[in-house]
Amino acid sequence: MAIVIDANMRTFADRMDISTTRMVRDYGLKSVDEIIEAEAERGNSKAVRYAIDLYNSPAKLIKVFRLNDVENKYVLLKHMDDRTRMHVLPLLNKDDLVMGLYFYTQDKILDMMKNVKTFELVNVALTAFPLEELVEQFRDVDLAMFFMNDKLEKADVINELRSLPPEVMKQFVEGVTGQPESKTNPMDLINQISSLPDDKYRKFMASIDPDVQRQLTFQLTKKKPEYLQLFQNEAYINMFSKMMKQDMIKPMIALEKETLCRMMVDLPDDLMAIVCAQVDTKRFAQFLLDGHHDVLDKALMI
Repeated sequence: MAIVIDANMRTFADRMDISTTRMVRDYGLKSVDEIIEAEAERGNSKAVRYAIDLYNSPAKLIKVFRLNDVENKYVLLKHMDDRTRMHVLPLLNKDDLVMGLYFYTQDKILDMMKNVKTFELVNVALTAFPLEELVEQFRDVDLAMFFMNDKLEKADVINELRSLPPEVMKQFVEGVTGQPESKTNPMDLINQISSLPDDKYRKFMASIDPDVQRQLTFQLTKKKPEYLQLFQNEAYINMFSKMMKQDMIKPMIALEKETLCRMMVDLPDDLMAIVCAQVDTKRFAQFLLDGHHDVLDKALMI
């Protein structure tokens, strides 16, 4: 007994450019949804357009456009305009955004870091190094500028001076007085320093032995990590520049997501599409449904 196509299905088949013979042979008693999905997968543009208008669930869209395949997501993203593609970036995980940094040269990344907020650079540095190792990498000029900063509380510095380890205290006293430590009472010397006018005090602290400065900086930032933000961006960028590119990029996970998104802006279209293609499939499908049907339309012309 032959399968008979009713008038409604015949009209539907005409709209889809499916011949009666193929309709009977390939689809028999299948539902409209099943036929649309099958035809869309075969590249039938009319079926895909029909699916765009008909389907409003991410699951349906994923199936029709086979969005679980990263290549298919890439094709859609490649044909987006820059503005639309930029809206996809916040949907990515930070791990995926960090991977996008590998498309840049190390010099380009370091240049972009100049515009990153200092507290974020501190977070990256602390992710890359233990505090003591981080402090060891500050240059003498960085330390001098740190002790000149008027946001560094004098009382905190004086307290840490009094708490210097014996060997560092000896180095400090002898460096300041030019005499053996035994001839000077360290606490009396520190009291004299404490009584200096602020401007002279800061100039004095900026000029002492850098090794003593590093010890004080370690003690100060261990108790108050926020003091690390008193170092300029250049100090951290110089630190990162000495690392291998791979080792430098890994701790960038500590950057804010918004910052990572901004750093993707200069990627060429094809590389940007590769990064964006890592987006979660369900989130991407929902993004397409939420006012971006035009992207699906463009896919029909690919």
